[in-house]
Amino acid sequence: MPDDLPPLAHARAAELRELIRAADHRYYVLDDPTLSDSQYDELYRELKALEAAHPELVVPESPTQRVPGTVAEGFEPFEHPSPMVSLDNVTTAEEFRDWVASGDRYLKSENERTYSVEPKIDGVGLELIYEDGILVTASTRGDGFVGENVTANARTIRSIPHRLHGDDVPAWIAVRGECYCRKDDFFAFNRAAEEAGERTFANPRNFVAGSLRMLDPSIPAKRPIRYFAYALGGVRGASYATQGDLIEALAALGLPTIPEARVLAGADAVVARYGELVDERESLPYEMDGVVLKVDDAALQERMGMRIRSPRWAVAWKFPAQRALTRLNGVDWNVGRTGVVTPRALLEPVFLAGVTVSHATLHNLDELERLGLKIGDEVEIERAGDVIPKVLRALEAPRTGDETPIAVPTQCPTCETALARDEGKVALRCGNFACPAQITGHLAYFASRGALDIRGLGEKQVEQLLREGLVQDAADLFVLEHDQLAGLERWGTKSAQNLLDQIEAAKTRPLDRFLVSLGIKEVGERGAQILARAFGTLEGVAAAEKDDLLDLDEVGEALAESVLGWFAEPRNQAMLARMRAAGVAPTAVEGGAGGTFEGMTIVLTGKLEQLSRSEAKRLAETLGARAASSVSKRTDLVVAGPGAGSKLKKAEELGIEVIDEAEFLRRAGRA
Repeated sequence: MPDDLPPLAHARAAELRELIRAADHRYYVLDDPTLSDSQYDELYRELKALEAAHPELVVPESPTQRVPGTVAEGFEPFEHPSPMVSLDNVTTAEEFRDWVASGDRYLKSENERTYSVEPKIDGVGLELIYEDGILVTASTRGDGFVGENVTANARTIRSIPHRLHGDDVPAWIAVRGECYCRKDDFFAFNRAAEEAGERTFANPRNFVAGSLRMLDPSIPAKRPIRYFAYALGGVRGASYATQGDLIEALAALGLPTIPEARVLAGADAVVARYGELVDERESLPYEMDGVVLKVDDAALQERMGMRIRSPRWAVAWKFPAQRALTRLNGVDWNVGRTGVVTPRALLEPVFLAGVTVSHATLHNLDELERLGLKIGDEVEIERAGDVIPKVLRALEAPRTGDETPIAVPTQCPTCETALARDEGKVALRCGNFACPAQITGHLAYFASRGALDIRGLGEKQVEQLLREGLVQDAADLFVLEHDQLAGLERWGTKSAQNLLDQIEAAKTRPLDRFLVSLGIKEVGERGAQILARAFGTLEGVAAAEKDDLLDLDEVGEALAESVLGWFAEPRNQAMLARMRAAGVAPTAVEGGAGGTFEGMTIVLTGKLEQLSRSEAKRLAETLGARAASSVSKRTDLVVAGPGAGSKLKKAEELGIEVIDEAEFLRRAGRA
């Protein structure tokens, strides 16, 4: 130890690293945080200051080293300690049973075997090598023999530990797994990027793959990428008798593992589990395209061995396709509430994933260029759950020469204002704030269920009010009169009064809902809650200075700048003044302390019929709970609706209390 280093500095730095590591593990792996954001930030700042004052304290596994300060010149090749092989595929129960029978023949035994059944994550394979518990190398799969060394980028992924923990850390271990992005994180990232006129991604897998290959590690550090560990590339100083034992050991070392994985006895149980995962596919937080089945016994794996390109003891059972071929009949251009103009594919109707699809998103100009589409092309489309379908590619082989290029507009399709493209951005934008499409989009969003929840004021009604000259912005809604509405086509005395009652009720919605309704860039549901609880009133938020905003947990530079810019805009100030004059007075947000669910961790699963998922989550948090996305032994209560799947089953296995939506509302005092 250097003479000028305080004697307690080493111990405090080690303590801080361990506290932060444990907090990261609980947040990113267990989904069960124990520190508030401010407590976490305080520990991180202390460690950073300590290391800045004494650089000799910095170690590679320190949390402060997740984002290196330099940009890599390129990725070095890395030879895997053993090949990262592919898996053979089956697509039906009959093919799966044939695979089981082939194992019987190879082992010359028909004894019922136990299988590890694991969701096949649709992500990017990544191998992590730890020496004496320290992460030394992370590499992509590559060709299975040689991948790319992406260690600097992998260090930015918070669910990947820099150092393994536990009582049985191997001297050397090569862990294999999948980098992925949760669906809600991916959609939120794309929405924000599209509103900012920046690049969007076609699917979570492309998003992860592109992020891992960024030369500047600060870019993936800002992206919501996670990791699941599920296999070995080799190990020294440890052994595992079964795949199930391996998964338990990886979790004990601090590595995240797939919570939906199961170990089951016999082919019938595997077939049943496959069916469950098909049904649960859309409700799970990550994309999956099948199930990986492995003979659980490691000794049997050794006996069965390898084919040239795949193991005999494992197979991938793919899910039914959610893609289809159809024809591109045209492209129209839609103007969003922020002025961004986006292309939409007009398709020959095709039945896909339970619905008839006639439209698909094309995202932006860069995506159009990448796809190389022409009107009349045969195209492949994909649909996942309730997500808008997207075009994956054009098939060039069937082209006849009659296909025509897609015309990119130079004027707004709604108001004919010249379109502009910001430097470095991919989106076309209409800069006319009086553009009817933008006003329609904003007013419909303002009245939507997730904002002020003005029932009876959808997009069609907004368009009608605009055509009649009754509204120009949101403030005009609060001065509408009964006779104005009752005299409109397809309106009457009762429908007019119903809408006015809804608008009156919206005047005193909670402040966080009101902030959401304004459509301020970067301010979503969580950001609005933070602002509302910090400043108490709309006037308080409007008067906040930059330092006031940046002092808040979870508020960064982008959100602070966006809030300041929105409230500084004269037309927004004038609109808010007219709202106040009309009696709009958002109420303070209730705190959670002392609520019915104070201190509880609640999981919502299945379909809720009286509340939306976001409304139920907000209600639980208002009454003191933390709403979690997965069930664990730390879960206190599960609210289950129709269609509840693996979360309900796990809750029952763990003996966790399960109630329905009606009981949840009763306990919340809303029934």
